[in-house]
Amino acid sequence: MTHRKSTHELVKDIQRAGGCSHPIRLRGEFVNAVIGEVNERPLLVACKDRRAVLCPSCSYLYKADAWIVVSTGLIGGKGVPASISDHPRLFLTLTAPTFGMVHVRKSDGSCHPGPLRFCPHGRSVACSRRHDDVDAEIGSPLCDFCYRIADAVIWNAESSRLWNRTYEQTRRKLAITLGVPFEELSRHVRLNYLKVAEFQRRGLVHFHVVLRLDGPGEPFSPPPPELTAEHLANIIGGVVREFSVMGPRGAVPWGKQFHVADASTLNRDDLRIAAYVAKYATKSADGSLDFARRFNSRSEILTINAATHLRQLALTSWDLAQDVSLGELNTRKHAHSFGFRGQLITKSRNYSTRFQDLRDARAVHMKSPHSDDPVEGSFSYDGRGYDDPRATAIAEFLHQLSVEARTAAKGEPEVAKGDE
Repeated sequence: MTHRKSTHELVKDIQRAGGCSHPIRLRGEFVNAVIGEVNERPLLVACKDRRAVLCPSCSYLYKADAWIVVSTGLIGGKGVPASISDHPRLFLTLTAPTFGMVHVRKSDGSCHPGPLRFCPHGRSVACSRRHDDVDAEIGSPLCDFCYRIADAVIWNAESSRLWNRTYEQTRRKLAITLGVPFEELSRHVRLNYLKVAEFQRRGLVHFHVVLRLDGPGEPFSPPPPELTAEHLANIIGGVVREFSVMGPRGAVPWGKQFHVADASTLNRDDLRIAAYVAKYATKSADGSLDFARRFNSRSEILTINAATHLRQLALTSWDLAQDVSLGELNTRKHAHSFGFRGQLITKSRNYSTRFQDLRDARAVHMKSPHSDDPVEGSFSYDGRGYDDPRATAIAEFLHQLSVEARTAAKGEPEVAKGDE
């Protein structure tokens, strides 16, 4: 049942929900700290969803937190000393292997020019078109029969494990470099990281990683002087080129496209790394609403208005669940992310501050000393969204005004909504 409210009442509700577009409604008891009176009333709690297509306001806040988490590990702040910027640091990009030729947009705008060639299925593997940036064909296979789509989904599902093992293998190589047993490595050096997953147009994830060498003592102490960013780059480069894990259908390696930059020499450009990494924090698999939530049925995937190759990846992920040998990958549950089952952002414990620390500090800062105190354990779930459907559109409009005002205050050019 919906209630028609005045605009003033709607704005008050939106403010109570922190500007959220689809808040969680709770109902419970509050006690007035002054007179001791207990009353029952609804409570609106922000959804805290990181995806911009679901909640612009909450995702904007999450993106800001992501920037802080990344940047404090590069330049300090929030309890991390500024001296951290003097530690050896690398910025890596790790990609997936090729599972078949796909349409691309090269720097000159071309795709696969050249003489007409055909695959074993009689399909042309040359493309003379010049795709623009928004062409839905980019990332799609030149031949659907040649493309190993099941292997692509399995690689997505195993990619987080591949990174975890790569990280451990890099630490083992560090121990060998220092001539110490692996079990004693933390007494000599610590390797901290932050990793962000991003989906390519072909539907496969690739990772942006910040690696940093720290000393063995207190958190953020300097590492041994003989370990430089160049040493670390040589080690991680060798591991990425040679290392793989065994999956249910064979080896799972990294792709040949691998980029490493010495972030220790970037000066203030390290903030660009933070901005670059944080911008992926609010995206769904393809940036649309279609793949922002888990699917409940196969027919639901068939009805979405998405690029054909992305829809096929989701269908393959759904169907692979029938193979009992792949049961541990749980691909059906992650069909909306094409089999990828990892977290968007992960980091080692001592890389920087935590998301939870930022949320706790914000909660303390925003708590009103005049508000009623909630009675612990008395709240129950009452639904999602506002009781007046107009509030969602107003919340998103107010959020856009707030972003434009902040942009104008910084003197930055206004960014169109579709270009964010």
